[in-house]
Amino acid sequence: MFIISYLPLIFKWLLICLAFLIIVPFTVQLIIWIVLILACFTIPMNKEYSSPSNFYRRLFNLGYWSLCKLARVRIHTSGLENVPYGTRFMFISNHRSKFDNMIHSLVLHKENVAFISKPENFNIPIGRHFMVRQCYLPIERGNPKSGLKTILKASDYISKGLTSIGVFPEGTRSLDGKLLEFKPGCFKIAEKTGCPIVIGVTQGTQNIHKNFPWKRTDVYFDIIKLISPDEIFGKKTVELSDYSRNLISSYLESDKKD
Repeated sequence: MFIISYLPLIFKWLLICLAFLIIVPFTVQLIIWIVLILACFTIPMNKEYSSPSNFYRRLFNLGYWSLCKLARVRIHTSGLENVPYGTRFMFISNHRSKFDNMIHSLVLHKENVAFISKPENFNIPIGRHFMVRQCYLPIERGNPKSGLKTILKASDYISKGLTSIGVFPEGTRSLDGKLLEFKPGCFKIAEKTGCPIVIGVTQGTQNIHKNFPWKRTDVYFDIIKLISPDEIFGKKTVELSDYSRNLISSYLESDKKD
């Protein structure tokens, strides 16, 4: 009888707790996106920025964090001790999903990594402002002139110590999980600058869209190798490309999580 008499009060507090669990995260997300939208008005799209901003990098990653939270992504990492923070580097990884860049930026948050991306991504609402502000570079597939211009610009950024550069050497997402052939041209960035190459492997991001909203998605991001400038010296782009691809391919075969 004692417990029964308190049931209305218990039910009331359960409802309050449930409302708290729903309303607070929603309010936090709403505030984040209001801040991001307002920040867009402070980033002119017709201006070419000479260097990235730590402030806008944190805001950009806040947006990535928000999207990953909404998509119920849980990130597992390894090998981060191999990232040479304080030194500008070229970062490469296999490519499975539109979430790859978000995961990489969140995990490598101590370093600004300006990714080379297809022109269509510079039309994404909100995101395009931060991409421009953080010196992301567009590259047109099948356009050698555009590709060379982007490679030279990326090399200049690294040489001047402005930002690290992120590249997906496959050039596009692999839809079936098989590692695509690499485009050797992007390795000219490391060849020209002598910067180290950080090699990452990303697994699980292709499941995010399939699992949302009912299941949490486990994503695995592993840094498997740091190629030092000494290892790069004297090597041709094709050699660097084949070596990097073989490392990623072997890792995927031995540690497959799909």
